[in-house]
Amino acid sequence: MTTIKGNWLFIGTDQRMLEGNSIMNEIGYPSYHYNGDEMSEELQKLLQEVKPDHLVFPILQMKSQIPIELLNKTAKLYVGVTSDDWLSPYRLAGFEIFHYLKEVRFIWENARLTAEAFIQEYFTDTKSAIAGTHFYIAGFGRVGKMTAEVLTSLGGSVTILVRSDEQLGEAEAFRYGTERLAEEPFRSDGILINTIPAKWLEVEEGSTLRIFDLSSAPGCLKDNSPDEYYTIHLGLPGKHFPVDAARALTKAILRMNSG
Repeated sequence: MTTIKGNWLFIGTDQRMLEGNSIMNEIGYPSYHYNGDEMSEELQKLLQEVKPDHLVFPILQMKSQIPIELLNKTAKLYVGVTSDDWLSPYRLAGFEIFHYLKEVRFIWENARLTAEAFIQEYFTDTKSAIAGTHFYIAGFGRVGKMTAEVLTSLGGSVTILVRSDEQLGEAEAFRYGTERLAEEPFRSDGILINTIPAKWLEVEEGSTLRIFDLSSAPGCLKDNSPDEYYTIHLGLPGKHFPVDAARALTKAILRMNSG
């Protein structure tokens, strides 16, 4: 492993940040953790004392920014979900910025953990077995692929809902059932797992379709759709497997740094 010099600071209330800090200390890097998601006097004091060379920002965008003058000019910043506007001052100041949620190997590891964590959510919510149950999965990206694989390995059957010919062909090659997403309301009962990060889904009044949304807020439901049978499940790896998720995160950060 390439040696990376300097102090580390993990920021955020997500359990992955606490565990990530512990992992970095265990492998020999001086690391600290701030248990908060916004700027505060406590964080300011920690920044002034530690003078971190590497700052790992929360999975979700901080509620407030860290003033530029509190950061080492050569510090490296590792960010999760952040807008261009939020990052703009740091870019203009010349900081090197890494997007850990876009690191390819991490994306696949996180998708696998998300799929496995969903199984626990499903069992807790439904008190039902997966074997012999049919599931619709909307989207066939990494999370969709991993979720389909885990469900079928446990005896479930899967139909993939997508729009593109490429994804339809790919899903068929894996021997999943397929349906092309249409613009009209989705007409089916049963269980739908959404992995598409957009408001695409409209369900009819009286529908008993059970929807588990694994994508990002604000979720997949259009504004005119009832949500009686809808739940959104974000940050599942950190919720169910914080140590495994933190290990995946720290490995990704070290790979990006040494690459």
